[in-house]
Amino acid sequence: MKVAVLQMQVGQSRFDENFGRAKELAQEAASRGAELALLPEMFACGFNYGENKKALLAGRDFRAEFLRLAKDCGISLAGTVPCLRGSPQIPSNTMILASADGEELATYDKIHLFGVFREDRHVLAGDKIAVHDTPLGRLGFAICYDLRFPEFFAQMALKKPDLILVSAAWPHPRQSQLKTLAMARAIECQCHLALSNQAGAEHFGSNTIEYCGGSAIIEPFGAPLCECKQDAEDLQIAEADFSKSEAARAKIPVLNDRRPDIYFK
Repeated sequence: MKVAVLQMQVGQSRFDENFGRAKELAQEAASRGAELALLPEMFACGFNYGENKKALLAGRDFRAEFLRLAKDCGISLAGTVPCLRGSPQIPSNTMILASADGEELATYDKIHLFGVFREDRHVLAGDKIAVHDTPLGRLGFAICYDLRFPEFFAQMALKKPDLILVSAAWPHPRQSQLKTLAMARAIECQCHLALSNQAGAEHFGSNTIEYCGGSAIIEPFGAPLCECKQDAEDLQIAEADFSKSEAARAKIPVLNDRRPDIYFK
């Protein structure tokens, strides 16, 4: 399957502009033969939690707009947007997988919230690891900070996904950690991993966050099949051959050699 990673700069609270840019990139990916395109974390809005919640409470439906975007572009899409959850209603950071017909195929609410940026004060955490059988294959889902939690991916590995989709907004100066963690997660899950990261700056009063780019598609033995440039918008496409997951698991049957009797004493 041809997978595209869409690396874009996100304008904080510039919802229409962000959807417009995502549409341009998704249409380009579709024109180049990609069947699935992955967008960065919070591609539609950025991280002004107050403005995002205000828009949701005023009736903005980012989920519906995302599904319409996939249908308009004629390509399966994944990426994260804020959605209201629970009572009282609190925004989640939700990854949505949409078909090329605009149907919702799967969702995942971000489990690990980034306390350094106080995400846990504004976002309702998810409580379920997501690996779903879809018409595109058996897909796993993760969002940014999730990459730092090996237990999360160990549980995902047991579910044997063909491909893990990771949307991120990962900043400098930790770009080398992003690449290392993404490669490690592909290796330990023995499957392809697609990572789409933001690029460019986001301003928070007197503070500025510089997202590092470096989006990539990685094969089950850890080699990047394609990589986006640093610090700039980019689009890269690679062929994800899911039979390589079976080959990796047959060559090194890691799951057969686990010792949960010791790990969970």
